[in-house]
Amino acid sequence: MTAPARLLSVRLQGFKSFAERTHVAFGPGISAIVGPNGSGKSNLADALRWALGEQGRALRSRRAEDVIWAGSERRPALGMADVQLTLDNGDALLPVEYGVVELGRRLYRSGENDYLLNRERVRLRDLVDLLDGANLSENAFLFIGQGMVDQALALRPEERRPLFEEVAGVRRPERRRRRAEEQLAEAEANLARVEDILGELRPQARRLAQQAEQQTSRRSAGDELAEAIILAAHARWNAAAQRVGAARAAAGRARGATDRALAALAEHERAAAEIAGRLAGRAVAESERREALDCAREALTALRLREGRLAADLEGLARERERIVAERATAEAELQAARDSLAMPMLPIEDRSAELAELEAQLAVARDEISNAQAKRAADADAMALRRLAAVRAAEREAAQRRAREAERVAREERARAAAQAERAAAAEAQRGEVAGRLAAAVAAEAEARAIREGARADLDGAEAERRSALDSASAARAAAAASEARAGEARRHLEAEEGDAFRVAASQTGGRPLDRELEVEAALRSAVDAALAEFGRAVVVGRAAIPPLLEQRGLAIVAEALERGPSGGLTADEEAFIAGVRARGGGVLAEAVRRDGSGAARRLLARAAWLPDAGACLELQASMPAGWIIVAADGSLVVRSLTASIRPEGGVLRRRADLARLDAEAEAARTAAAA
Repeated sequence: MTAPARLLSVRLQGFKSFAERTHVAFGPGISAIVGPNGSGKSNLADALRWALGEQGRALRSRRAEDVIWAGSERRPALGMADVQLTLDNGDALLPVEYGVVELGRRLYRSGENDYLLNRERVRLRDLVDLLDGANLSENAFLFIGQGMVDQALALRPEERRPLFEEVAGVRRPERRRRRAEEQLAEAEANLARVEDILGELRPQARRLAQQAEQQTSRRSAGDELAEAIILAAHARWNAAAQRVGAARAAAGRARGATDRALAALAEHERAAAEIAGRLAGRAVAESERREALDCAREALTALRLREGRLAADLEGLARERERIVAERATAEAELQAARDSLAMPMLPIEDRSAELAELEAQLAVARDEISNAQAKRAADADAMALRRLAAVRAAEREAAQRRAREAERVAREERARAAAQAERAAAAEAQRGEVAGRLAAAVAAEAEARAIREGARADLDGAEAERRSALDSASAARAAAAASEARAGEARRHLEAEEGDAFRVAASQTGGRPLDRELEVEAALRSAVDAALAEFGRAVVVGRAAIPPLLEQRGLAIVAEALERGPSGGLTADEEAFIAGVRARGGGVLAEAVRRDGSGAARRLLARAAWLPDAGACLELQASMPAGWIIVAADGSLVVRSLTASIRPEGGVLRRRADLARLDAEAEAARTAAAA
């Protein structure tokens, strides 16, 4: 006989009287736990039974939430009960590959119930199947309570038979037989449902066959379209070749015109250089003429200065003449005085006569000298003045004539030069305009030829690419349409299978509302809501009266009355501080992401579910997370609870609905592309 799995330890927190985290190790030699009344012995046994799947009534509790620590004067109530059992599976009694197995159960006041196997979430059915393999499930003698021995001894023989069957292991196959019959009945119901679905799908199959025929005709039309595209490409190729030939001829003509225009431009540039040289020489001559004119002007200025000096000399000669006239008058006066004095009888007549004669002689000589001097001086002065005046006037006339001749010559040369320069400039401008026009025409012709050549080459390449692309696109569109339709059909069948399972159908017939049917959330947090709801995403909200008809089915139901009686508002200080920390890290409460909740259950279930942008932030806040709360990464990759963390949970129905919508859009786009 195989040895039973040995219990190594029990960890409790929040279960009945165990408010603190408690660890009880069952080492070798421990056979009993003793203690006074109220110390928790019975609660420890209840914890073992509860962790193995026992329900509340057998644990002296009216409701499932009664096993959670209800609070005391010194310690407030908790929001979660957690029990973890560690078993030695060295003899492989449990059908798993682990030598040490941890079985756990966790219950929240919100009604969420988690079953854990080695800290991974499992279903209750999976846990029961695992324990059933070791005869630990539904074993009435696994835990023997007080008074059970006396009660067994007092039973009648026919009442003792179930006890002996349980001890002998006969009831275990019976339980398996009942489960097999239930599964068979469920399979038959599903088969009937499948027959109904097949009856509904047969018309769709005929319609799909017609669509397949249409698709085949579209494929032949696609082949014809590809052939038409190839013919059009060849036609464009021929037209492009003709345009290339014409462009090459035009390019040759444009190249010849360009060469001629460049030669004419070089000739005009040489002529312009010669004209520039002549203009430079004339500029030098003009500079020399300007220098000569400046010299003439300086000479005229000197003559005018000389004329001024001659005028001053004439004035001096006039004053000299007046002085001489005055001296002559004085001499005549003296002579008259002398004559008067001769008339006085002061000296003898002979002396006076001799003296008079001598004086007269002297006077005559003086008069002659004065007359000669005056005449000579006057003649010299007049001659000098006349000569000076004549010279000045001659110089002025010569300078004026020279200036007039020079000015006339300069004017004639300037007029002739201006006329010649204007004529040459007009001719050069006309030639330059003609050359520029020819050059622009040649450049435009060459650019046009190049553009035509490149356009022809591009048309040719484009035609060939279009031909290949048409063939590839036709085959790719057909393949994409087929693949998209296949994926969409598979996703639709999977979702319809989930929507049409027996439990959801039966629950809907009793007035139940599937939680996910009218649930809309923000697109960015759809994965997080899926991960947070987990199996509740497939639950149906029903009334308490609908529970008995559903006992024959397998599924998850949420009792509407219990939901209305669930937690609402009233956050504690720790919870408010926790939410503030979540918002400070860029997160929030998932209930706020719900836009529409037809069943009214999603917001309740998500009221104590927070989300954060990444997994690292989730793990940082795990230690400060209040009891009964969970933290979910925004992408749904991590779900953190007080003691565990689920990595990459399976996608929920919201994600599958979004995937189905995306696949439908892809299939429609592929069909449109294939039809085009």
